[in-house]
Amino acid sequence: LKPRGLKLRRLSFRKGALQADPEAIGLLTKMLGVATRTARCSLYRSLAVSGRLSRPQLVAASVQASRSFAASPIETTAKLYEDLVDKSIKEYTANAKEVAADLDKEIASNKMVLFMEGSPDAPKSEPSLNVIRMLEQTQAVPFVAVDVLAHPALLGYTVSKSAKRRTPHLYVNGSFYADHDGLLAQYLSGELAKKFGNKSTLSSGTFADELPIATY
Repeated sequence: LKPRGLKLRRLSFRKGALQADPEAIGLLTKMLGVATRTARCSLYRSLAVSGRLSRPQLVAASVQASRSFAASPIETTAKLYEDLVDKSIKEYTANAKEVAADLDKEIASNKMVLFMEGSPDAPKSEPSLNVIRMLEQTQAVPFVAVDVLAHPALLGYTVSKSAKRRTPHLYVNGSFYADHDGLLAQYLSGELAKKFGNKSTLSSGTFADELPIATY
C-alpha cells in the first residue's frame, strides 16, 4: 500500500552540469554484479536440494561459482560500497556549490526528506525498504524521496551532511534526523508514530488503527 499524501519528486540537474565519475558508476555496477552472483549460487544450492539439478551440472555450477566468487561476497560487497561512498564524496566535493544549492533548498522547503537507495515504490536495498515500511506503518507522510543511486554526487551530499556513511537518511525540518538504525529504534518504541504518525489516514471501525484498504 502506498501512503496517502506521498510526495515524490524527481530531482534533475541541468544537462552537462554534472559529469559522473565513470569509476564511481563502475563500482556500483560491480556491487550489483556481486549480489547477482550470490543469488545465482543460492539458486544452484536450492535446485540441488530439490533434485532438479543433476550431479554433473552441480559440479559444473560449483566450479563456475568458485571462479566467479570472492572468498567472502559480503565483505567484498561492503568494500565496494565503501569505495563507492569515497568516490561519491569526491564527486560531490567537485560539484558542491550546485548540488548543495539544489538539495539544501529541497530539505528546507519540505518537512521530511528521505535520501534512500531507489524509490518508495522500488527500494534497492534492505535498509531503504525497511524505512519505507516504517513510514508506511506509522503513516508519516508526506515526504520527499531522493534516490542517491541516481548520481554519485547525491550520495556524497547526504553522507557529508549527515556524517553517516550508510543510507537511508531522514531529514526533518531542515536538519538530519536519523539513519536506519535510529529510525528502527524509534519505530519499535512507538516514538516514531507519536512524532510523525498521522492517524487521520488510518481505517476506523472494525479495522481501527490499521492501514487503509484500497477500493476500486
